Formats: sequence, structure tokens, C-alpha cells
Amino acid sequence: MNKKVTIRDVAAKAGVSISSVHFALSGKAGVSDETREMIRRTAAEMEYQPNALASSLKRSMQRVAILLPGEEGDNQYYYPPMWRGVHDYLSKVNMNLEFIEMPFFEKNKSSILAELKVLADKREINGILTVGHIDDVSAAEDWQKICEQNIPVVCINSENKLCDYLCCIQPEYDVIGRTMAELITSRIPEYGSIFLCAGNPKWDAHALIVKGFEDYLSENNCPNLVYRDYSWTMNKLNYINIFNKLSHPDVAACCSVYSQGTILLGQALEESGKSSRVYSVGSDLSAITADRLRRGVLNHVIQKNPYAQGYVGIRTLVEYLISGKIPEQKRVYVGSEVVLRSNLVMYEHEKYRYLFL
Repeated sequence: MNKKVTIRDVAAKAGVSISSVHFALSGKAGVSDETREMIRRTAAEMEYQPNALASSLKRSMQRVAILLPGEEGDNQYYYPPMWRGVHDYLSKVNMNLEFIEMPFFEKNKSSILAELKVLADKREINGILTVGHIDDVSAAEDWQKICEQNIPVVCINSENKLCDYLCCIQPEYDVIGRTMAELITSRIPEYGSIFLCAGNPKWDAHALIVKGFEDYLSENNCPNLVYRDYSWTMNKLNYINIFNKLSHPDVAACCSVYSQGTILLGQALEESGKSSRVYSVGSDLSAITADRLRRGVLNHVIQKNPYAQGYVGIRTLVEYLISGKIPEQKRVYVGSEVVLRSNLVMYEHEKYRYLFL
């Protein structure tokens, strides 16, 4: 089967922006007559077929599936702000839209995906907002079928590698890793070892931070020994492993690339009595982590701004469905921030939600 030509393909071939292609093919102002003709010629040569459903979708009820990790259990340390971002945007939307919330957990992920597949097969959804790591239990053919049905997908947190998504909203993970490494190496001697809670190596949201961390050490000739722990679930065995590695006498600093690891690391710092002697950098500002930052158990926390990911993600999908607005970039980055005790007040009482605007 030949791959369906997309508006993104036409833009690349014509050497123009996606918006220019949209303006040219929809007859809207925004491009010169010469550019409009060139784009139309390119589209014809590539046999580009615009979405025939687009105009009817604007007139009819559109249903959007929101497929994100639920807020309970271990997910409580990262995903509640993401859901709040989604809900805050939806509270402002007064359009012909219906939203199907499909929170999932490890125990029900397969059944939720099966439900999504049924909705897609029956053509009962017009768009999907999801996270990239949903692809770890998905079938490539299911997502390919979703794409063939012209159901746009917007990813947040990381990309879904099994489908041709509209865009991905995420932090710049490489920069986060480099920031962690710079903070740590500026505070400890060259002979001090570093303990790194590295998370799941199969998830880009973890692995890319680790890569940025290691790249910074290599590029700056930092000789510090790094102990890595690749657990990513919260259980007694993983806590014991973290506690034991943190207890090595040569460990001068520690950090975690993910929220649950930060919770376990903070607990280990307190119970080992090393919180005042080991420099520490955590990830993601849950209530527990904020309290530990306030009490000096953690020195810094990198906030990946899940609220902005949720808000911008659903906004991008809605704007595409309603007005055909296409993101200029395949990947859209939200800012991440270094949180200290001195600026923690900016993130309390949910004030952080306004920082990305």
C-alpha cells in the first residue's frame, strides 16, 4: 500500500511552511498568487488528497478521545497537573465537541486500547490525545489503521512511534539531563560519585534525560563515577536497591529523572541520614517532593511542566479539528524550570500553571 501523501509532505516538497500549504489549498489569504500556484502544482504532482471529511466535521459533533495515564496510585506524582491542563482548556471551549476521557493504568491498559480500537473502527472519534509510551502495549497495525482513517493524533510527554501523529508536545529532555549534570558537577568534587535513578530505558521521557546527563559529563571531561538504577516502579525491592546504592560511602550527589524515583530517592535520603550530606536533584513537583524541597532533603527539582503539556496538547488538537490549524513543527517543546526553596512559592497553589503562557 502506497503511503498516503500528507500536507506535511507537500510542504516539504514545495519548500514552504505547513500553514502556507493550508492557506494555498483552502483559498485563504496568507500567500502570494505565485506561491499559491506553485503549491497547488506541487500538490497535484504528488496526488495529494485533502481530507474530504474536514468540512463536514466542522459542522457536526466531533468526539475527542483523551487517552492519558490516570491520576491515582503511582501516577499521582506526575499526571494530575497534566489532567488539570486538559480540563482548564476544555472549560474555556464553547464548541461542538464531545470529550471521551479514557484514563488508564498498567492493569487496564490493554482493555482501554481495545475500547479505543472499537471507537476508531466505528468512526466514533475524530481525534486522539495520548502519551507516547502507550505504544509499549499497542500494535503498530492498530495505530496505522487510525492514521488511514484520518484520525489526527496529538502526543504529549513523548512521541508515539507507531503512528504518524500530528505533533508531539514535550519538554526538551536532553536539556533537562544536561541541566541536572551541570547542577551536580558544579557542587561536588571530581572524585565524588553520582547516583542516578535512570528509570525505564525504553521510555524516551527517561532515556533522553539520561543521555543528556551522560553527554554533558563526557563533553566536559567530568571524571565522576556514576551508579545507575534502572527501576521504574514503586515497590519494596526497588526502594531497597535505591537505598543501598545511595548508601555507598563515595556517593556525593544523586538525582532522579522521573517522579516516582524522586519519591523513593527522597525517602532513602531521609532514612539513610544523608540528606544533609549528599547534593540531590529530583524531578517533578508533587506535594511530597515540594515538602522535601522545602525542608532541604532535596536541593533542586526539575519541573517538566505537565500542566502545559496537557493544556497545549488538547488546544493543538481542538484547533486542528475546528479550524484546520496545523502545527508548524512536528515537535513542540514546553519549558522546564529549576525549582529551589527560594522560588517554590511560584509553584504552590497551582501558580505554576501560568508560567508557560
